Amino acid sequence: MKSVNAAKGFSVAAATPVFRVALFYGPDEATSADLANKLTKRLAPNADDILSISPTSLKDDPALLGDEAAAVSMFGNQRVIRVDSAGDECLEALVLLLDLPVAGNPVIVTAGNLRKNSKLLQQMEAAPDALVVVSYEADARDTAQQIVEVGGELGLIVTREAASRLGDTTTGDRGIIRQELDKFALYLNATPEKPQQLTPEHLTEIGADLSDDDFGPLVEAVSGGRPKEADRQLRRLGAAGIPGIPLLRAAARRFWILVELRSAVDGGLSPESAVNAARPPVFWKDKPALISQVQRWRRLALHHSLDRLLATEREIKSRGGAGDVLAAQALLGIAVLASRSA
Repeated sequence: MKSVNAAKGFSVAAATPVFRVALFYGPDEATSADLANKLTKRLAPNADDILSISPTSLKDDPALLGDEAAAVSMFGNQRVIRVDSAGDECLEALVLLLDLPVAGNPVIVTAGNLRKNSKLLQQMEAAPDALVVVSYEADARDTAQQIVEVGGELGLIVTREAASRLGDTTTGDRGIIRQELDKFALYLNATPEKPQQLTPEHLTEIGADLSDDDFGPLVEAVSGGRPKEADRQLRRLGAAGIPGIPLLRAAARRFWILVELRSAVDGGLSPESAVNAARPPVFWKDKPALISQVQRWRRLALHHSLDRLLATEREIKSRGGAGDVLAAQALLGIAVLASRSA
């Protein structure tokens, strides 16, 4: 099947029933990964039904892919086979798979910017039951449209100005776009059933407009599991007249970063590699602290802490008064949690 441009005519919903193998490739690897993940989740909502096979394993045992695609789950569920960072070393395995008379479980493959003469690409484009999606670097208009579409999936109605500003700050990286929109959807309690509008004012509210220099020592104490130091920093900032909500947002920004880093580590990277590969890049002086923190925290605890930070801000806004006390309680509680996770 000839390559479909991801930005012009590809729909995950429409693609679902019409392929045996789906290949996502192109120079925009973030978009390829995002679309592959979206399609995988649609086909296999339960993570236990997803099997990842490395290109190295397929090079050593080309028949493995066909065997796994033909295997039946003991619970009768459809499985999805994932092969990421594929190259021509996977060619024989894919040829054997496509030659099988029975379709079996779908296979989703991601690759980088394959050349036109890539044997893998040529084989996939020649196969009638293969889906091939190419992702090019998006221009400003395409990026804004991506933001609107991804926001809609999460229950966000993104205004034109908000999409433009978010496109500038994310440099069009679809992975970062989804991460940021996830954050705003959580902040606004947006769902597809109860959509909420995302405006430039919201970007300012929980964006990086505040100076983190004054809040840095507090953030490091909270995320690093040092409650006594966190308490000292809270007293210092309180004496300077800093209200609670900016402190919660400063801590939340760090925890969003840690969520992404922890996901990378859970996916197989070392903490050092995850921090070095982070986008946007981490300032070199901050790397040791982030490496230590991503080793300390687990994903569930990070999400719990983020939920608490956002819930505390909403409570402060709804109740009025006692805001500084509620913020301090939340931040100290998270610092204590981190200290027990060492």
